[in-house]
Amino acid sequence: MRGVVVALGNFDGVHLGHRAVVSRALGEGKIRGMRVVAATFDPHPRAVLRPGEAPPLLTPLAVRRRLLLGLGVDEVRVIRFDEGLSRKSPEEFVREVLVGEIGARVVVVGENFRFGHRAAGDFAELRSLMRSFGGEAVGVPVQRLDGGEEVSSSRIRRLVLEGRVEEAARLLGRPHAVCGRVVEGERRGSRIGFPTANLRPEGGVAVPGRGVYACVVRVWGESHAACTNVGVAPTFGGRSESLIEAHLLDFRGDLYGVEMEVGFLRRIRGEKKFGGVEELREQIRRDLVEARRITEATI
Repeated sequence: MRGVVVALGNFDGVHLGHRAVVSRALGEGKIRGMRVVAATFDPHPRAVLRPGEAPPLLTPLAVRRRLLLGLGVDEVRVIRFDEGLSRKSPEEFVREVLVGEIGARVVVVGENFRFGHRAAGDFAELRSLMRSFGGEAVGVPVQRLDGGEEVSSSRIRRLVLEGRVEEAARLLGRPHAVCGRVVEGERRGSRIGFPTANLRPEGGVAVPGRGVYACVVRVWGESHAACTNVGVAPTFGGRSESLIEAHLLDFRGDLYGVEMEVGFLRRIRGEKKFGGVEELREQIRRDLVEARRITEATI
């Protein structure tokens, strides 16, 4: 049977709802003996439709691709979202992009998926259009947690920005993580006895609200418990931009220039300006004890 099964969506976060779409696509592919392709949009549609109003991403494209491949799809296809694509009618999008470029025989989406110029197309139209081209469309219900809470990228994004990373992780199915290269900081942590690996987040990436977090840091393929500060170091006069400063527990070594992933498990406390260095040291010691307690079940 010619064609492929396409799991289609923005997939920012690759959260539990996205996983349900991919899982259904994998099931359809197995039944039909077809390859499964995950198709995602880049950049985020709002970056094109409303310049300057694009939401911070939960998963940049490289991370999204890795997570989708990890779910078992055969290929990840990136649909370039530009003004030309935004002007395509629902019929043009299905004919030219899904069927023409990707070779879709079956398209699996969330039931609330919208597409085409001014988001005019809904799932019912997608199903009708796919049938007209000899294919099918499958809709997956919106995923909800036991309490009825809807799983969505916008809700997860809001939780992350508010520092409610533990709640965000429930909807993601894993801790929210920020990736990047370790940069040289001002070495203040080393001077007070708590050296940190400093990560300057990429622009456009969702960074948890300012505070201190229990984290799992992945570096060189290994996981380490960490106590991480996100903020501007107000005790020392503050910075112009937030920095992610991770103190890896039970680790010694130079990480400058190394790629690092910081996964946020739980917020320990908010950012605070202390009266002096000794008061800060005492608080950090307490934070480290709490971070170790939280991460014990993870590492």
